Amino acid sequence: MNTNIYTKKIIASLVLALTGIFYSNVTKAQTFTETFETFTLAPNSAYSSTTSSPFVSQQASFEYTWDSGFGYWAGGFAYTNKNDSVTAGFGNLYGVRAGKGFNGSDIYVVGQDKGTIKMTVPQTTVNGFYVTNTTYAYKAMAKGDAFARKFGDTTGTGSGTSIPQGSFPDYFKLIVKGYSNGILKNDSVTIMLADFTFTNNTQDFILAGWQFVNTSSIGAVDSIRFFMRSSDMGSFGINTPLFFAIDNFETTVPNPTGLPSQESHFNVGVYPNPFSSQVNIDTYGISTNVMIKDINGKLVFERMIENQTKVDFTTLQNGVYLIELNSEKGRSVKRIIKN
Repeated sequence: MNTNIYTKKIIASLVLALTGIFYSNVTKAQTFTETFETFTLAPNSAYSSTTSSPFVSQQASFEYTWDSGFGYWAGGFAYTNKNDSVTAGFGNLYGVRAGKGFNGSDIYVVGQDKGTIKMTVPQTTVNGFYVTNTTYAYKAMAKGDAFARKFGDTTGTGSGTSIPQGSFPDYFKLIVKGYSNGILKNDSVTIMLADFTFTNNTQDFILAGWQFVNTSSIGAVDSIRFFMRSSDMGSFGINTPLFFAIDNFETTVPNPTGLPSQESHFNVGVYPNPFSSQVNIDTYGISTNVMIKDINGKLVFERMIENQTKVDFTTLQNGVYLIELNSEKGRSVKRIIKN
């Protein structure tokens, strides 16, 4: 065999191997599933922020709006362990008809119409999540209440028409839209939370369990927004309670700022994570340069640390930060979350 050809093949193989290692460490995307189970709550309670602060996971920032004038949750999302599947009406904003979160978990998230979730890393793909009806919305559609009509009924809505009683083509939809660089994308995903439009009435349903929704077709986004539509309309808009619930929120995140997705064997303690105000950094006696950047690459902290040090980040906004540690032992990159 020609020696030059053999040598070139070996070199080509080495280049491909090294290229594969490089890309697996530097450009490999990461997939996360946020189950919300790491969020802490008192029993039978829900996230509440009178300053309208969003709550933050490793993947995303969930919008939250509080009406300070009337003192109530006015929009966005709230994580909760109020597992009330029975009580009807406005007093039960957080319970789901399924009883608990997906797969029997304790904590899930309840959202409202026009709620927005912002990705912590731009151009993230939202692969999907589980969705279901809240108890409040489910009961209003199944039984009717002072504002909403029982789905399928024609009394008060379709009366005087040729539609038989109990056959009104009602629906309750959740539409997911994506935004990239602030511009609405063309693709969207629609989830039927209730559908009474079938010719055969036995197919009519109101979603009572958790259903997975694949939203990957929307593509890479900086944020997603939820819009709700209902056939039950009144003089002031939609009568159906505009609430829904999600769980197990899965995203695929591009490697932020081109930093390695795998850490070196450099032993550094960074805790707690997530944190609310202070972070402990322990380099175990090794002199280390510590740099912390936001997801846009802006440097917010830099210091040489030799032992355990407590750093106050009270003034930082909630979100995901990258902590880069460099010493003679190597280099390590970690994600830390402030919420």
